[in-house]
Amino acid sequence: MAALINLSKLRGDAKTPGVVYAISTSLGGVGLAEVAGRAVEATYAAGLLMQAIAFRSRLESLPRSMVTTVRFQPAKLFSWLPAQYYYSMKRATLDRAARRYVRRHSPALVHGWTNECLVTLQAAREAEAIVVLERNLCHPLHSRSILRAEYASRGIDWPPSPYPWFKRFDHWHREQTLALQECDLADYILVPSTFAYETFRTRGYPEDKLVLIPRGADVERFQPGASPPGLFRVLFVGQVCFRKGVPYLLEAWDRLQLPRAELVLAGSVHEEMRPILSRYAHLTNLRVVGFTDPAPLLADSTVFCFPSLHEGSAKVTYEALAAGLPLIVTPEAGSVVRDGQEGLLIPPREVEPLMAALEHLYAHPAQVKEMARLARQRALEFTWEDYARRLVEFYRRALTKPGGQG
Repeated sequence: MAALINLSKLRGDAKTPGVVYAISTSLGGVGLAEVAGRAVEATYAAGLLMQAIAFRSRLESLPRSMVTTVRFQPAKLFSWLPAQYYYSMKRATLDRAARRYVRRHSPALVHGWTNECLVTLQAAREAEAIVVLERNLCHPLHSRSILRAEYASRGIDWPPSPYPWFKRFDHWHREQTLALQECDLADYILVPSTFAYETFRTRGYPEDKLVLIPRGADVERFQPGASPPGLFRVLFVGQVCFRKGVPYLLEAWDRLQLPRAELVLAGSVHEEMRPILSRYAHLTNLRVVGFTDPAPLLADSTVFCFPSLHEGSAKVTYEALAAGLPLIVTPEAGSVVRDGQEGLLIPPREVEPLMAALEHLYAHPAQVKEMARLARQRALEFTWEDYARRLVEFYRRALTKPGGQG
């Protein structure tokens, strides 16, 4: 895998490495693996990296000596468990490995991710390191309350724990316990959007503890394409589930009955959505294509729609901007879209505003064209190079702050 960013732009005066970066994914790839890969590469390029700890590395720019890969994973013996347990077990394995490294090497700064770094952060505290926690979503309690309301509105009980004897590994139990403890331990909490930032502020977290660093887009890979001739194609990319607001999108699409229009859902379908999708089997202008490379789909669509109930900052919204698509998004999507410029902002969990936004863009192709131009321009303000620069600047401020810790 080639270098992810222009390393020369990040070279600075810092010569002493001291950052340990731990995450229970690969370094480089898709999703959070891409975010982590770009973060680690930027930290190394800036001369600040002591060690990255992950399950594997795809970064050709990073010496193998700079990465501790956690290959022995006892959790694989429990791979038959539902994801809400199994992935928590994998994260716990990474957490223990990172703790061992921190205890042995006493870094200056430790960077972990929520739900997978409690004992690592405790070891960092003992080592008097600066403690940085990254949260990919909004505040854990806010997340829980939104999803509880969504399930209740559909007359569905909150999914029970099918294996109560594994409770300590249950994702939602960890969200209400371990994740909150991690937040308390942190000197700094990194969040990717204004929406996520505000969910922490409303729960009393001080501004000097919160750091907002938006995501980025690969503006070379994601490029504007030609709009499909004679067709209004609306694209959704992400997990097809309640949290992403897909039921509202399906209802809006069914009620609109737009001629010469198509809705494409690209992403893994959660079990909770299968009964709902079956209600729309009659729609001939609906395609569900599963998990796939989003770049060709973005280049061949008219509008990107992402009515999420809550996120941290959905990376695909940056990619849609880079592809020159107007966006219909909720503020909760954590995007950098400005209402009326690169797209339209709508409230979550409401069908009528979503219908109005879709119908408006359908009826105004000239505005769609102008929004597409502005979308590409906006994406150029949020490249992965910009993300890397912001992260490195934060590290340097934290490492040189008098007294060390926040």
